[in-house]
Amino acid sequence: MPIAPIEGTAAVFGDHVSADSVLPARHSFLPPEQMAEQVLMDVGPEANRKVRTHAVIVAGEAFGYGTGRESPSRALRAAGVRAVIARSFSRLFFRNALNNGIVVIQCPALAAMPVQDGDPITVSLDEGRVHWKGQSFDFPPMSGVVSEIVEAGNLINYGRALLAKAAAGNGA
Repeated sequence: MPIAPIEGTAAVFGDHVSADSVLPARHSFLPPEQMAEQVLMDVGPEANRKVRTHAVIVAGEAFGYGTGRESPSRALRAAGVRAVIARSFSRLFFRNALNNGIVVIQCPALAAMPVQDGDPITVSLDEGRVHWKGQSFDFPPMSGVVSEIVEAGNLINYGRALLAKAAAGNGA
């Protein structure tokens, strides 16, 4: 089943944006809407406004490093972020973001380009290609369970769908 492309505008951040900068631990237990209000506020109100008005983050090295908490990813999702494209990621952030339905793409070639806030970006998950200003940047296409998690919206919804399918198959 094809996955719909992600289309949005870019919010650009530099290198070494820590997960604690994305959402400090003190905000980890807020409801999602309130988490969204706190996303990147430690960086500044402009960073919060920027991330809440653009569906795609483009960043440099080591995006999301520093903690294994899942709440920074949940907060980005609540803020409307659908994809994060960076030169590199913390592996824990990478997995937490996917579990929360955020597409995470390691694409050093795009991260090295002069992408500006507000630039249109299209992510074609089936093709494994990011489009920006008439240029295309390849990444390994998503497949299997990862694409199903993203399509379901998050890992919890994916698990619920599996349980419902299993229950329907057992005549329950």
